[in-house]
Amino acid sequence: MAYAELVAIARTQHGLCSRSDAAEHLPRRQLEHLLATGRLERVLPNVSRVAGSPESWEQPALAAVLSRGAGAVVSFLAAAYVWNLAGFWEQPTCEITTPSRRRTRLQDVIVHDSEILDGLHVDRRNRTPVTSVARTLCDLTACCSPNQVGRALDDALRRKVTSIRRVGVVFDDLATRGRRRSTIMRELLAERGPEFHPGGSDSEVRMIRVLVAAGLPKPVQQHRVRIERRTYKLDGAYPPYKVGIEYEGFDYHVGRTAFDDRYERDRLLKNDGWHIVYVTSRTADARIVSDTRHALETRGFPGPPRLPTM
Repeated sequence: MAYAELVAIARTQHGLCSRSDAAEHLPRRQLEHLLATGRLERVLPNVSRVAGSPESWEQPALAAVLSRGAGAVVSFLAAAYVWNLAGFWEQPTCEITTPSRRRTRLQDVIVHDSEILDGLHVDRRNRTPVTSVARTLCDLTACCSPNQVGRALDDALRRKVTSIRRVGVVFDDLATRGRRRSTIMRELLAERGPEFHPGGSDSEVRMIRVLVAAGLPKPVQQHRVRIERRTYKLDGAYPPYKVGIEYEGFDYHVGRTAFDDRYERDRLLKNDGWHIVYVTSRTADARIVSDTRHALETRGFPGPPRLPTM
């Protein structure tokens, strides 16, 4: 019966059980017998695996965490992979952070230590203790370029797995409790601000930044247009002038159905008086600005809008 209880615990931990889990449910002699007969398999000195448990990347990562005891979490590049943040899709070397400064070496595992592993700094993902998205983003500034961290930040905001406010709280908490303040994260947060909208893609964010840097008003992002009981969403828009900006990605419009849907959408927007500026991956920044400015000026910008009579 005790072994069945241990197996039940292991099922919630990717088939793993720690020494403390085993000690709580099994006499030492029975544990040794299970290891000797192969029903349990030693993974790390303090961690065993129930024989036949499905293998996954999370399993050795959680084994490393369990081996270090309470408070340890997957962190840094490994945490970015666990959270599936943009740009961190390749399986990395396992990294964990532990509240203890006693860094016992683990094979194929990078071990960090931190006294700040509580509250908004930690979370769980797929049953694995891991640094929260906000903390992971702050940690990445120590090993990644500003562009890499910025892309991951925008992706996390777009997917709503964190917020600017939460990242700011974690960032300030790290600085308040003695960790060196990250210039990279400070600049990324300042650049975005509390009203920042991550848009629908990195390309959309790029378009918005290009237009604002050129002195044009910031367009409304993800603007919804209702026409004939259908709702369409524009990447960017100047609603008073009925000028929209759309990024056209090849991958999103392959196939007959996608082609027909796009044609019908454009027809309805045009009939409703909208002028759409299209942008692709090859559109130069100067062209984005000139085409958008021209579209606005034909509608009366910077004065009152002069909309076409349909």
